[in-house]
Amino acid sequence: MAHLVEHFERYLGTISEGWSKDADGNPQHAQVVKFADGPLDGVTAYSTLGLSRHELALPGKAPVRMELLILVRRGHFERYVPSIMQQLVQEVIHEGRAPLRGEVMGPRGALDPDTGLEAFYFGVPVYQPEAFATCEDSEGPIVISWLVPLFPAEASFVATRGWPALEDLLIQNDPDVTDWRRPPLPVHSP
Repeated sequence: MAHLVEHFERYLGTISEGWSKDADGNPQHAQVVKFADGPLDGVTAYSTLGLSRHELALPGKAPVRMELLILVRRGHFERYVPSIMQQLVQEVIHEGRAPLRGEVMGPRGALDPDTGLEAFYFGVPVYQPEAFATCEDSEGPIVISWLVPLFPAEASFVATRGWPALEDLLIQNDPDVTDWRRPPLPVHSP
């Protein structure tokens, strides 16, 4: 785990806080950590730490280990991020299957009462150097999956048009996906 911590801190800054229990004090499957002074100005990074202790099935391939990453504008909705991440960890472990690039979890209601974002897209962490996406440790690779928050219409767009179409739309519109107050992407019906 020490190598994973070093990997995260090399790219995201120093760990400043961590949560290993839910709001009721119950221990969780993985810790959620917050990084201070990361490389993106005005953005706070949160990741899981310990999800990679669980091998997750990958259809047609060897099991994979992974950790989750959320990037959010400093001060925007941060109070909910640790509990959201703990909930996602529970779902992933319960399913026993690694979410693939392009998968969407949700929509399931607002991530925060002040935003219309309701789902997460599992993507490649493009705001970091390519080497960040996989951490090699003594037990093998750990994949880092970036969770991009989506509006319901964007989640539906992925379901009908596929994740490459969403990524094309993100490139064309270049929204600040770390800003949970961003406007929805201009998705169109097929």
